[in-house]
Amino acid sequence: MHAQPEDSPDRSVATAAAPDGDPEQAPRTSNYELPSRKNTSLRNMTWALGIMMAVVALFAVAFFGVGNDLQREVPENSRLDVAASAERAQAEVDFPVAHPALEDDWTARSARLDGADPAAWTIGYTSPAGHLVSLEEQGEVTPQLLSAQIPGSTVQEETTISGAACQVLTGEGEGGTQNGIACQGEDFGILVHGKADPEELRTVMEAALTSIG
Repeated sequence: MHAQPEDSPDRSVATAAAPDGDPEQAPRTSNYELPSRKNTSLRNMTWALGIMMAVVALFAVAFFGVGNDLQREVPENSRLDVAASAERAQAEVDFPVAHPALEDDWTARSARLDGADPAAWTIGYTSPAGHLVSLEEQGEVTPQLLSAQIPGSTVQEETTISGAACQVLTGEGEGGTQNGIACQGEDFGILVHGKADPEELRTVMEAALTSIG
């Protein structure tokens, strides 16, 4: 018997060859894949968008608070300057623009001028009782204005406020029964309305008429 040479390779543990017979070209498999430039860019964009949305959400909560509490106090430096807004609006219309001076327990929420024909000046308030109250002013209180703001309104009382002829109204509006006071002057018409009681509406109307008297 001839002894098998010691350096003879063990055929039972030979390295598997590649399809072309070259062991050096055998395919390598791995469960880990290096991130590509495309995947990295997409991941970075997703993180950036998420961070931006979180910052915006935090800012909104800090500024506006959470929920829809009409009685929430507005920071002093964020209070709407109705008089300044009215002064700017005055340059655009012929009627005297009202800017009621109300107590601190009234909160002005919005003030805007609609330059359509007819032009309209609108202020939105939250009353001390937490009701939304709107002041609408045009050159006159028209049936179209009443129909739009207090549908089906009926006159409950004729009265005079600060020298202006006024009517106390009630009707059905958005969200239920609406109260209103409409006053007509020589060159203006003002409607104050909302779900507030007539005394709160009268407070706004008196201050509005005083501001243009």
